[in-house]
Amino acid sequence: MEAPASPPKNKFWGAVQPQIVKIYKVAGLVALTAILIGLIGFLVVNVFYFFDHTWVRPEVLSPTHQKVVESSTQLADAKLRNSQLDTEKIEIDAKLAEIERTVASTDKLLTEAPATTTNWEMQVDLEELRLKRENALGQKAPLAQRLESLKLRKTDQDAVVKRLEAAPYLRAVNNKVVLAFVPYQNLRNVKLGTKLYACSWGLVACSNVGKVTAVLDGEVTEQHPHDESIQRGVMVEIDVSSAAAGETVLFAGSKPLWLF
Repeated sequence: MEAPASPPKNKFWGAVQPQIVKIYKVAGLVALTAILIGLIGFLVVNVFYFFDHTWVRPEVLSPTHQKVVESSTQLADAKLRNSQLDTEKIEIDAKLAEIERTVASTDKLLTEAPATTTNWEMQVDLEELRLKRENALGQKAPLAQRLESLKLRKTDQDAVVKRLEAAPYLRAVNNKVVLAFVPYQNLRNVKLGTKLYACSWGLVACSNVGKVTAVLDGEVTEQHPHDESIQRGVMVEIDVSSAAAGETVLFAGSKPLWLF
């Protein structure tokens, strides 16, 4: 008696099952490889940023940027104080000129007055003229001292206005300005003319995108580009491409992994 033929379904699964097992194995291997690569990448990035002292964080300034608005306000205040000093100087100069006219007028009257007189009223008038002259001369010294002090303040204020007008924050009102935050521990690697590099894939596929053009005064704080911790440092002005200005981080001096 002949054995019953195997159903077609059993034959199909018998043929497909080894292929499914292979696919599961390949998928598992791919998943494990991806996890391993991700873990290695995570460790490499963390170890890199732990030892690296070349990263800088770019920042594009616009007219509405907080620091630009603050600089504009500071410049307006500085110019107002400068104007007030100019007004004060004009007032002091006017008072000194008035004193000179008063002294000259009284000197003329006293010179033309008789050397001796028995007229009591004339003597009173002459004494009033002399007193008026002495009072005017008494006001001259403190006014002259105020004028000298005012000149020093005006010189300092002119320097403040000039410095604010030259600041990159203020230039951003009408022009595009790109700065970069440099933490203190990285500052030794960032100087005028230092080349800057941007990377397409994390720490690899890097290329030169510009350079440092100025180091700015004043301390600022920013977040670390990797662990978001708060860092203290300074700002530098940089000349980079538009694409590089939008990067989260740039590297100063060389590519982060040298050959890549």
